[in-house]
Amino acid sequence: MKFLLMLRKTHEAELDKAINIITEKNRIIAVKKDELEVEKRTKARLQDRNESLHQALTIAEGKLKKLEEYVEKLEQVSGNRLIRNTSLNSRLMMKDVELKEKIKENEDLDKANKVLIDGFNSANRSNWCNEESKRQLIKLAEDMLEADNINKNEVASYLLKITKYMGGGMPIEIKINEDFEM
Repeated sequence: MKFLLMLRKTHEAELDKAINIITEKNRIIAVKKDELEVEKRTKARLQDRNESLHQALTIAEGKLKKLEEYVEKLEQVSGNRLIRNTSLNSRLMMKDVELKEKIKENEDLDKANKVLIDGFNSANRSNWCNEESKRQLIKLAEDMLEADNINKNEVASYLLKITKYMGGGMPIEIKINEDFEM
């Protein structure tokens, strides 16, 4: 196209102006497109993060619910154990009281056994002495029957020896075995 020179210059200036405006608008549009792309990528990343956070939150909520159930079970078990421990402590105290009573009874039985042992030793001593006296009296009677002459002093000294054994003498002692284990 051929314009008049005057018009042409005016139109060229107008065209340059319009081109500059269009170029500027295109540049602004390009910048806006770039910004839009960046925002789209940011939005996509944020949506991915949001989805992963939502999944993590769902998993965490599930775990939290399981933990709450576990805590409830632990509270029930600890409550049961507390009751059981209290019961066991009560039983232990009762057994401790019974044990102290049994120890007291055992000590009383030990004392009674010592009295019985002393009585047995005394009876054994008396029995041994009486048996020894009996044996010696029999021997004296036999000696007197065999003897032609009886010496009164000899018989008296022999009877004196026999009376030493009557009601006393050499006992057989019973000793308590302290090493006895139950």
